[in-house]
Amino acid sequence: MIECGVKYVFGIPGGAILPVYDALYDYKDDITVVLFRHEQGAIHAADGYARVVRRPGVTIVTSGPGATNLFTGLANAYMDSSPVVAITGQVPLAMFGKDAFQETDMVGSTLPVTKFNIMLRDPRKAASAFKVAYRVAMHGRPGPVLIDFPRDVQTGIVDQDEELHVPGLLREIPPPATAKIRLAVKMLIEAERPVILVGGGVYWSGASDLVIRLAEMLDAPIVTTLPGKNAVPEDHPLVMGVAGMHGRPEANAALANSDVVLALGTRFSDRTICNYNEFRKGRKIIHVDVDPGEIGKNIKPDIGIVGDVRQVVEQMIKLIPEGMRRSRKFTEWLHDIRRKFEDYMSTQDVRIGFAPWKVLKALREILPPETVVVTGVGQHQMWCEIYWKVLRPGTFITSAGLGTMGFGLPAAIGAKFAAPDRPVVLIDGDGSFLMTCQNLAVVREWNLGIVTIIFDNRALGMVRQWQRYIFNNKIIAVDFERNPDFVKLAEAFDIEAIRPESYDELKLAVMRAVRNNTPLVVDLPINKEEEVVKPWVIPGKWLTDTILPGDLKIDLTYRGE
Repeated sequence: MIECGVKYVFGIPGGAILPVYDALYDYKDDITVVLFRHEQGAIHAADGYARVVRRPGVTIVTSGPGATNLFTGLANAYMDSSPVVAITGQVPLAMFGKDAFQETDMVGSTLPVTKFNIMLRDPRKAASAFKVAYRVAMHGRPGPVLIDFPRDVQTGIVDQDEELHVPGLLREIPPPATAKIRLAVKMLIEAERPVILVGGGVYWSGASDLVIRLAEMLDAPIVTTLPGKNAVPEDHPLVMGVAGMHGRPEANAALANSDVVLALGTRFSDRTICNYNEFRKGRKIIHVDVDPGEIGKNIKPDIGIVGDVRQVVEQMIKLIPEGMRRSRKFTEWLHDIRRKFEDYMSTQDVRIGFAPWKVLKALREILPPETVVVTGVGQHQMWCEIYWKVLRPGTFITSAGLGTMGFGLPAAIGAKFAAPDRPVVLIDGDGSFLMTCQNLAVVREWNLGIVTIIFDNRALGMVRQWQRYIFNNKIIAVDFERNPDFVKLAEAFDIEAIRPESYDELKLAVMRAVRNNTPLVVDLPINKEEEVVKPWVIPGKWLTDTILPGDLKIDLTYRGE
């Protein structure tokens, strides 16, 4: 682990993993062990850490329930292509398969949600297994790996290490096909309304700057997936924001009216595309991904290019003639949609509580560009998708593919360990926060300067929104009648907390906490009856059917005027 550069381990010990923790005791100067209060929190922290430093986070837990509590985190990291190395304790080999105390088949159960997993049966291969797992987590498309470590193997005597050989696991990624790249560039140059769809793969490949350069050369608008929001600066004039179910209107309009889409490092999620049949009509698609399994899985492209996004974009830039210009009418039309949307929202207010979009605007005004913003899952997450502006790539962390409530706080803890000198702000909802709020103990124990802002509507707001608008207002099992007082809850963990009465009070409290690098919990009342997330594309509808807030009317079909 030390050779691989591991600095932190997030976890909880137990009987079946104690030999490993006993060994960690002798290396406390090299590896810091962070004790969590629930294993799900530990793996989300490893995930959050990995997304900031762009190398694997490590979690170590015991067998049985300790190991099974990692499953959600493994699935979350797998869906979002985040590199995590999980080590789980296991009963001795002689007891495996006999329903021994705290025995679970972790290799079998985690096979669908890991890139690679293994039960160690030979102590001589333990060191090599970790090195292989660590490399696999980052090789090609990042993702989680798992090492199941029986207790008797942990205590085995080793005279000499042996290499673990797994054929094909670290196969060299072939260079992208130059002929296909040439065809793709020709298609992009000839297009009238090319659009670049940025996915999370752009961030992991380190291609953010090159994608911006490519967009400038092509005069092509950029739209992103939710993970792709982390990959480009949203204050760039060509970046239209996130497209999809809760995408910005200018982003949905760009994607819907494109004639060529260059998709970079994305799997064409249903939450981004919304209606696959409509998306296939009237446009050509170029799909670039390091994972060959993604090419043609959801959308059959006209040109599919397997390769690292950065390498492909570098080659594309070399093939595009300098000084190439096309009509900017399409981009200007998109900017006009943006102006209308932002002008309308600036006039909106709420009768009770805080307006989510105004909260995010106020925070953006005071937080430095390098601030890492983490979200939980729910309405607050979608408001961040629409209204929070990412100014620097690598500063927005969210559970996109799995939509894991409870992800926010532990992921923010991992992010803070990864970037101790940068502000870390968690935007959470009360429902999501309550699932892992016990990890405030970790925040206090390590004095982590994390600002937690709870959009408190006393409900599972997103589920409630669907019940109101799709299920004929039949509201069931979503309202929290007896929520705790979050200010008192934070104070019980010896963490400062406030319930502000104005945006100015909110800003002053957050600025003070950021300046002093101290933890803070902010409870913001949100009216669950008034506040729904819009823009919104109802499932099955197309991007031009976006429902806009209030009485705002914007035609999202380009007519070439």
